[in-house]
Parts: sequence; C-alpha cells; structure tokens
Amino acid sequence: MRKIFTFRPDAFMHGSHGRSLIVDVTTGQSESRALDEDLLRQYVGGVGLGTALLNELVTSDSLQNPLHASAPLLFVFSPLVGSPLTTSAKFAVVAQSPLTGRINDSLASSHFAISGKKTGYDAICLVGRADVPSVVVIEPTRVRVEPAHDLWGSTIPETEAKLKSRYGSSYRAAVIGPAGEHGVRYATISHDGRHAGRGGHGAVLGSKNIKAVLVRGDTPTSYAHPEELVTCARQLSRDSLGPATAKYRELGTVANLLVFNRLGVLPTRNFQASEFEGTEQIAPEALATSKVRSSCAACTIGCEHIFPRQSTEGKPASGVRMEYENLFALGPLCGIADPEMVLAASAYCDEAGLDTISAGGTIAFAMECAEKGLLRAAGYGDGLVDGEPLAFGNGQALLGMLQQIA
Repeated sequence: MRKIFTFRPDAFMHGSHGRSLIVDVTTGQSESRALDEDLLRQYVGGVGLGTALLNELVTSDSLQNPLHASAPLLFVFSPLVGSPLTTSAKFAVVAQSPLTGRINDSLASSHFAISGKKTGYDAICLVGRADVPSVVVIEPTRVRVEPAHDLWGSTIPETEAKLKSRYGSSYRAAVIGPAGEHGVRYATISHDGRHAGRGGHGAVLGSKNIKAVLVRGDTPTSYAHPEELVTCARQLSRDSLGPATAKYRELGTVANLLVFNRLGVLPTRNFQASEFEGTEQIAPEALATSKVRSSCAACTIGCEHIFPRQSTEGKPASGVRMEYENLFALGPLCGIADPEMVLAASAYCDEAGLDTISAGGTIAFAMECAEKGLLRAAGYGDGLVDGEPLAFGNGQALLGMLQQIA
C-alpha cells in the first residue's frame, strides 16, 4: 500500500475523546473522568486501554471473585471506531473472566461500537449491582439506570425487540440472554446477533442485575488529517475486495471447514480425531443453496452469511449466522453430522447467549466422559439427557445439554 499521510505525534489525541465514564449501577450515580494523554499513548486500542483501566479499577474482592458486585466491566472504543476505515466498528469488552480468573477481552463488530463512541467516551465502565433487574441508558449528557423486570428471562432477540419498542431505533443495545442471567461462565454479550463471546462477560453483566446497556449520541470524533483519512479508507475498501477475501465473501469463515479437514487439523469428537467423516454433510457448500450474505457495521468485506433452517411446527425458522467456530464446535467436535441439528444448536446459543466454542467444548468433553464410563464411575448415572444418551453424534442430546446449561 502506498503511503498516504505521515504520522504526527502531536496529533495523537485525535480519534479519542479523552474521557471515560464510570457508572455505579447500585446507586445509579455516574462520573465522567479525564483520560491522561500519556495513558492513551501507552495503551492503544480498545483492548489496551481497557486492560489499563481494569488494572486501575479492580478491587481486592473482585480479584477473588470476578462476579463480585465491585468487579468492573468495561466497554471500550478504539481511536478507529467511527472512522471511515473499513472493519473499524468494533467494541472491546474487558473484565476479569469468571471462567479463567484472568484478564479477558472479547470483541464484537456492530453499530453498538459506533453509537457508544458517539456518547463522547472512550470507555464505559460498570461497577456495583442493581437491586432489581435493570438497564443502563447512556447519552452524552445523561446516564440513567432504569428497572426492567419484564426483560428478565427473555431471549436475546426478544429483549432487543422489546427495547426497540420501548426506546426507539435510535438507541443501540448490548444485551444478555438467560445464560448471562444464570451466571453461565461462558455467557455472551450481544448486539444485533454479533457476540462478544469469549470469557463469560455476559455472566459479569448478569451478576450486576443488568440486562442491557443502551447507548445513543452525536458527539463527533476529530481526525488529524480528515481528507487523507477518507482517501486511505477508500483505498482500503478497494483492497478489501481483492482475491485474498474472495472465499470469505462467497462462503464466509465456514469455508475453512473442508480445508482443515483435508489438512487433518479439524477438531473431531473432543480432539480424539482430526478428520471428520461427516464433513461433506455440514460443509457450507452443502448449506449454501439459499444463504443470505450480510456485513457487519462499517465493513466492506461481507463475510457474514445467514443460513436458512427448516420450518418447525408450521412456523418459519429464523436464519442462523454461521462462522467456522460455531460450525466446528457444535458439529465435528461433538460428532454431529446432521446440518439441521448444527443450525438449531447454533441458533439456540445465539438466543440464550452462550459462547458456542466453550459450550461445544464442554459438551464434547462430557460426551467423551460418558463414552469411557467416567460419568457412571463418578456417580452421574448413565449420562442420559432427557432420555437421550449423551453420545457423540446425538444431536438431540446436544440440544438438551445446551438447554440445561443455559
């Protein structure tokens, strides 16, 4: 790529607002804090800044228990968010993971990132625990914590629909599903079907009795070289449509399934094998007859593909966004070769707010334990799930386990 503009150290603060917001959901009070320029220089990007702020805000209690009321949960927006650069609309969620106990970041691409940045903050931090199920609503000059009893227990799509009806379409919401409410340690935070999935941040938000965070704003972000930035953005957009991304535009990241199987590196039956005999049945090429191509916010590549499901009980089933990760974790890893079962399992994870990788890995481990008689030896009986044997290849057992987990 040819050089378009020269970096100027004195222009570093462009792209950042230089402020963070701390919201105590226990009291409903909030505080806007200035971010030191040296901090922004040293810790670049959402993950870097979020990690630095988490290190400052963590308490001795939350170090011992990531689901403690004092545990900070951060939504962070990098200097590129809101710019015309393709693939830049990502927000980072940073917290101490209830799954690993370590600092964890998880990213998602969505309009929540753009709207969150427009609130005028580079980072939004939640602390405390609300007395009742609530939502947090953030605007540039107003922050409030509002009761939302009726949302508790709703799936993610149901919650998003209710919030849109209540607050209007100008707000963007990051929400949790039942898995986050119940403290599943790999629960996700989602906006518009895109999940910050890894590490259990949904459980952290749920432990605060917060069902959703809504953002809306109109605060602009300044850039050091706005005209040159537009030129650069146009060039990047053209480059993003080149041959290197062709397979992702055509099939999405699920295109890797057959490739990895041919290479002998496809995780199969809880990593007991590296090739799966049922790959052809669940390959995207077999599912792609009527898929719909889509894109994340501010992305020209369009690697997202929504695959149709068969109607159930006379009702049309919603399509499922499929990526390589949920395809392998709920397919070969669990020995599942039935495409409808894989799609149904992925759809359930999306609705309940479960990380598909951790969920699939957990169930695959349980399936191997059942296969080797370890569940019976440990006093867990025959390993039946709603009457179905917990065995590799049993899609009904997979769905039953997901429902019990969430």
